[in-house]
Amino acid sequence: MKKLVFLAVFAIVALSAYSYSTATQNKDLQNALSVQYAKNISDASSKLQDLDEAVKKTLLFNQGKGDLEAREDIWRLSSDIQQSVASLPLDQGFSTTWMNYLGRLGKFSKEGDEETDPTEFHKVMDRASQNIQSLSDQWSVATADMASGNLSMAEWQDRLDGEKASFDWKGLSASIQQYTESDFPLTASESDALKKKELKNIKDPAVTKEEALTKFKKLFPDVSNQVIDTTESKPGAAYPFYHIRFADNDSVGYIDITKKGGHILSFLTERPSGAGTMELDSVRNRVETFLKDSGYTDVVFEEVRENDTAFHFVYTRVEKMHKAKVLSDTIQIKAAKEDGRILGLNAAEYIRKEQLKDQPMITIDWKTFFHKNVKVNKQELVYVENEHGTQRLAYAPTVTLEENGEIGTYLVLVDTETKDVIRTEKQP
Repeated sequence: MKKLVFLAVFAIVALSAYSYSTATQNKDLQNALSVQYAKNISDASSKLQDLDEAVKKTLLFNQGKGDLEAREDIWRLSSDIQQSVASLPLDQGFSTTWMNYLGRLGKFSKEGDEETDPTEFHKVMDRASQNIQSLSDQWSVATADMASGNLSMAEWQDRLDGEKASFDWKGLSASIQQYTESDFPLTASESDALKKKELKNIKDPAVTKEEALTKFKKLFPDVSNQVIDTTESKPGAAYPFYHIRFADNDSVGYIDITKKGGHILSFLTERPSGAGTMELDSVRNRVETFLKDSGYTDVVFEEVRENDTAFHFVYTRVEKMHKAKVLSDTIQIKAAKEDGRILGLNAAEYIRKEQLKDQPMITIDWKTFFHKNVKVNKQELVYVENEHGTQRLAYAPTVTLEENGEIGTYLVLVDTETKDVIRTEKQP
């Protein structure tokens, strides 16, 4: 009898110790996630000011190196801010609207100067400068007490949820929507195409929350041991998904997995940077192995950029009909330089999958199509969106031309049926 009593008491003590340990560990994990949120708030605030400065710099130049560097900064900073806020539990309407504005600003800065009259380009950037300054001021007010990292998960939700927060996130969302419509108005064709994309549903079979967690643990065994919580996307999301937050040792982050098909929509983890740098080819091999294991088997390498700590890869989907690259269907992956670990992934554009149609392919004699001084170095087929928001099959020759003693390189996208030049892009 005494032995049974002892065992019962021991079990209660052990269970209490375990519960205390688990509660303490969970508190530590939530504190780590709170610090990550604060860091991303601070990064977004800093880069928003840098973005405002870069936009203002474009107003100084008509052309030349100064203008080129400013436009490249806008494209880079727009992307960086999107990554900084991607893991924040922001009001969904605000987040979607802001991401759309940043995306259009980055795209316009990269392509608009070549496709738009210089006077009109200057007008757009002048309006954007005023609007970004206003957005930066409102963002500072909204996040004034969030950079400390001392907020609980409940407090983060209270401050960032559009229904609960004292700050008017919906009002700011409406302001950004006005900025988008004034700075980068959609054509009727673009608006129709955007609606079709938003209404498109993934047709794959649904997966359960448990199946989504199993996939997460299979693909990311080194960070999936401690899951803080798993929630579902709010009603109205373009792609219903499971949002899984985690923290493990020195890593905190999240992964979004679609309910239909169990596709990785996005993934982001934060951790301290280590010493050492792997060779680019070795990191690329690890990235491509991960893509295959994740089910992304129809993509090819497009480009890579780098900073001090990571490589940023872009992969593009290849369709089966013509083996053409679909330039709108991309996956972006961030991998650590030190060990090749996946730090971030965005597959939203890939999962959306453009609807493609076959079209005639007229043979083009490049010797007569281009000036005699132009040299065609290589050619491939791509699907690209034209000015009407329609996906068109295009020849994509890379050409070079001597320009004042230097070699200029261009990618020219030519419609295979009409021979119209859809776009010309200056290459680095």
